[in-house]
Amino acid sequence: MISVDLARLRIMIVDDQTLVRTLISQALQSMGIKQEHIFQAADGTAAMRLLDIRMVDIVLCDVQMQPMNGMDLLKELRCGHTANVSNLPFVFLSGHADRTNVVLASQLHADGFVVKPPKPADVEKAIQVAMNRERPEIDPFSYYNVATGTEYDKKVFGRLFETRSPVSQEDPEERCLTLDKIKPGSLLTRDLRSRAGHLLLPRGATISANQLTVLRDYSERYGVAHIYVSEGDEVAANPSVARH
Repeated sequence: MISVDLARLRIMIVDDQTLVRTLISQALQSMGIKQEHIFQAADGTAAMRLLDIRMVDIVLCDVQMQPMNGMDLLKELRCGHTANVSNLPFVFLSGHADRTNVVLASQLHADGFVVKPPKPADVEKAIQVAMNRERPEIDPFSYYNVATGTEYDKKVFGRLFETRSPVSQEDPEERCLTLDKIKPGSLLTRDLRSRAGHLLLPRGATISANQLTVLRDYSERYGVAHIYVSEGDEVAANPSVARH
């Protein structure tokens, strides 16, 4: 395993306990990580906001938080809903890694668990392993149907894949635009499918800047050239990350 230069890393700590965040931050600094490269968030929602303005190399995240827990945050990240890359290294902090969480973490391509209270040696090992691990292929559309089982997940993601009625005259006017003309956050008026017919995003969802980038960069894989969006959505000017 190649040793990672920890002094160059930018790390986000997500935990609802101030003491835990402080202890991990101190441990990271003792490893040589610069204080200004350590970012803290008290919950998943705050972490989402930070991941839109801070580019990081790895996330250390608690599992049990409200209303958005660690699994929900990882799913949001993997689905391309932040400004950071979808396959960002992500390690869980957990008092007990039960089987359900381990299986779910595997489906979301987490990079491991560190048992709380975290020991500095365990944190450093987890970071080294995660940073050396081969990254999962970037496919933000493949994670939507991984259910975390939380109320947050049911509310935010579950409704997207509910059975929808055919397009009616009451639905917003639509227009067909090429990928370079789509504004991040645009509302889809038709199901977005790959060349092979696989459902990428359902009608009624919004599309993020990361997802648009992936569709452009991996055009051979997806074969998407045009997207139907709501008439009210303006042509892209200053791309920003979309929300649901």
